[in-house]
Amino acid sequence: MSPDRLPLSTVSTRFVPSISVEQSLTCPPSEDQWGKSHGLLFPYPLPAHLVDTAAMAGELWDSYLSPGQREMIATGFGVTLTHARALVQFWAGLHDVGKACWSHQSLPSGPMPAFLDHPDFAAPAGWMHQDRVGHDRVTHLVTPHLLARYGYDNTSRPSKATAHQIAQILGGHHGVYGRALERAHLTDVCGGDPCACAAPGWLRERQALVELLHTLTGRPAAPAQVAKAGIAVVVTGLVVAADWLASRIAWVKARQAQWRRSDRSCWAAHFERAVKYAPHEVARAELHAPRWKSAETFPDVFPEIEDPYPLQLDLGQLPGLISPARGEGERRGGLVLITAPTGDGKTESALYAARILAAACGRPGLAVLLPTMATTNAMWERVTEYVESAASNQVKVTLQHSMAWLHPQYAPGEKPSGESILTHPGESGRTVPDEWLRGRHRGWLAGITIGTWDQGAIAALPTRFGYMRWLGMSGKTIVIDEAHAYDAYGHALTVRLLEWLGHIGAPVVLLSATLAGSLARRLVQAYRDGAGHPEPTTITPAYPGWLYADGATGTVTASPALETTRRRDLPISIVRARHTHDPHRRDGRAAALLQHLAPLFDPTADPGSALVVCNTVGDAQATYDLLTAHHGAGRRPRVLLLHARMPEGQREDSIEELKTLLGKKGPRPADSLLVVSTQVAEQSLDIDADLVVSDLAPLAQLLQRAGRCHRHDIAGRGTRPSWAAHPALTVIVPTGQLPPHAWGSDDRQVYDGALLRRTAEHLDLVPTTGMRVPEDVADAIDTVYADFNGLAELELAEDDDRRRAARDVAHQAAADIRTIPQPDAVTDLYSLTTYEGDEDDLTTRLGADTVRLLPVYIDSDANQWLDPACTETLPGPGDSTGPLTREVVADLVRRTIQAPADYLPASDTATHTPALWKDTPVARDLRLLPHQRTGPAGRWQYHAPTGHRLYVDPDRGLVRRR
Repeated sequence: MSPDRLPLSTVSTRFVPSISVEQSLTCPPSEDQWGKSHGLLFPYPLPAHLVDTAAMAGELWDSYLSPGQREMIATGFGVTLTHARALVQFWAGLHDVGKACWSHQSLPSGPMPAFLDHPDFAAPAGWMHQDRVGHDRVTHLVTPHLLARYGYDNTSRPSKATAHQIAQILGGHHGVYGRALERAHLTDVCGGDPCACAAPGWLRERQALVELLHTLTGRPAAPAQVAKAGIAVVVTGLVVAADWLASRIAWVKARQAQWRRSDRSCWAAHFERAVKYAPHEVARAELHAPRWKSAETFPDVFPEIEDPYPLQLDLGQLPGLISPARGEGERRGGLVLITAPTGDGKTESALYAARILAAACGRPGLAVLLPTMATTNAMWERVTEYVESAASNQVKVTLQHSMAWLHPQYAPGEKPSGESILTHPGESGRTVPDEWLRGRHRGWLAGITIGTWDQGAIAALPTRFGYMRWLGMSGKTIVIDEAHAYDAYGHALTVRLLEWLGHIGAPVVLLSATLAGSLARRLVQAYRDGAGHPEPTTITPAYPGWLYADGATGTVTASPALETTRRRDLPISIVRARHTHDPHRRDGRAAALLQHLAPLFDPTADPGSALVVCNTVGDAQATYDLLTAHHGAGRRPRVLLLHARMPEGQREDSIEELKTLLGKKGPRPADSLLVVSTQVAEQSLDIDADLVVSDLAPLAQLLQRAGRCHRHDIAGRGTRPSWAAHPALTVIVPTGQLPPHAWGSDDRQVYDGALLRRTAEHLDLVPTTGMRVPEDVADAIDTVYADFNGLAELELAEDDDRRRAARDVAHQAAADIRTIPQPDAVTDLYSLTTYEGDEDDLTTRLGADTVRLLPVYIDSDANQWLDPACTETLPGPGDSTGPLTREVVADLVRRTIQAPADYLPASDTATHTPALWKDTPVARDLRLLPHQRTGPAGRWQYHAPTGHRLYVDPDRGLVRRR
């Protein structure tokens, strides 16, 4: 064995201080440095792990990245595709070069190699008085100097130096980017920090690692330029994905066994083995983009739809509007905005548009974002069926929201922490992902992702591992349903999200039934800004219709207003009533409700169904009590209640029952049915009522509620009652102040007073024949949602308009503080993963601080039960020390009720979960809602925090009384 291959534990001429760093470049790195040790009988050498990661990055480039992603990266760094692939391999291998450092090699949890006693590998002075520096930080510090000898610029200011950009990318592989280095430190061997270790042995080993990786990856020349922030973020995600795959214990053990049986000093052979087995590992992780079957027209994509809507057919013009790829250069995305009334087939239109964009832009993946978990669950089931028929390969569809692990079809064996206990690939079916993709931060890496809007909007916040979302998004068409459904803060997050999607060239489809023109223009322009087209242009969406903003040219093309098969006149009855639940008040809301719902209580009238939509849970509960107690003329219709503060399982069961009774399929109920709901009905319920009665709400919400009236074709499944032969909407407008006190205080209003007033004023102008849908919708929305700041400038605004404008400005300011910078404003990647304020502020919804309450029942002997009958005890860990099982946690969560966090003060110890739950994710974050009973036959008593009483009613859900 030659001296340059002696292990570090052997004293040789290699470690004589007179040998320079330059001379040691011909020496291979030593295998005595350890890279992995956890779960292994022997430590795994650092060079082996780095070589593995480089090989894995090459395979991810070949089989995981889409053509559009590869072109984006190559163009961003000013190199060819082949060159870019080699660079990505080289960089990915370098991610752990910082482990060649005393701080890491001497970790107490590691193998403590003997070479640490050699003077050439001395610890930095004063190390015992300082915290250990993480190896990711060391990578960031030392990489600029290491790369300089390979042609990387390390003399310009950091934002312009290629050496620093790569260093910051690699230093961020543990979830958070480090701050940009000072210019003077780019040429320092340790980045200006003595903790990075300047002892000669460490310098030689790092340079040997870099030289090895550079040689194995084909000695790629330095990139021609610094890439834009979005491309740097995507490359970070790719490096991290390669690292994660190369760190899986099964992979490490297999490669370690091969390495120990072979010539350990031959790293080229090790690299060849890693390259050989990397495809299997990527396939085992299910990292595949969908391969869509050939289809050009809408009937090709949805052959089962015999009579497509005009909107769906008109989208066939879209391929001719997309700018072609520029040779081997970057294919930019584009944005499609689809506006149409409820029930006009927007979902299928979006999937068709996504297919067109995917083919043209080289981004075949798909993501669909929706407003609620209920709609997301339904869409996941719908898209999995679509993928089964439309994709020619086995592509996985991940479900992204906080309760996805409870979905029985999605995660039948998943732990509460979000980690799966499935072990055999493919056992869940063609589209349901197995273990790895359901892990933390990995769901967006799947070929197809279905999630709540929040899961996409999080990418606009500076959170740990945010770049994994951007890696996943950059290969997908992103569909955002119900784009209108958020407040000013939420819209600001959507704007920032769209800016970044335009920046990375990801195609986008926006859907809305009631999107104001001003907001539509803002969203479309945000995408154009991100794509590099800040100049203003005319953006006038048709209704119903679509428009396309081309990412390459910025050109916006809008369809004319299209025909619709759902054109109708919607009569709107306005009833002004005092907001009271006393049926004896003739001028009150309760009396008005009973009057308009009278046919359902009349045995001489045809049976039918009605949906009553309330604005608060309290109103819904009081309305339920009113209707269940009312006898009418002798018929007692069935009354069902649905709102968000019912136990999770009870609410899910109610939704499924309503789908059966009033959904698209199955016979209509033979008896009269009354459904009382809250805003859940606007988006989560695909049901069809004969009549809709609603409390006053902003116009967009009213139109969504009206969309549940005569929604489906019931031919062959029943008939409409004679008193509801045509769709109609009744709106109960409170007299007096708007909103009434029962709808919230100034700091927590259900709806803004200005929008309520403007909606009521507009409804007064609707002719007796009703609002024409869709002809009148766009103008009505624009009238009600007029630009408040513009009104204020023209001195046409009311006081409530000005308050609304002030709130919007405050929400926009809150978003500006919290969100990541606009892509072109990023000069330091640090700002993309770190927030200088309170991390609790990094939320997608202002004022949405909620908690899950678990009702418990405490008998006179202080025993705690999960049910009023005292048959199921409050569980504890089976062994008294370990966490609760998944099945137990799932059962607990299905019994919980989501409520505002301030319902229970943190100091209320009676609501704290058992100490034995502290090691169980999800369960430890619940709050108990105790119900006490003083005697064996006594009634369950409510819990009384400060200012109100709380208890759970079996029919009405969580009841709160002041």
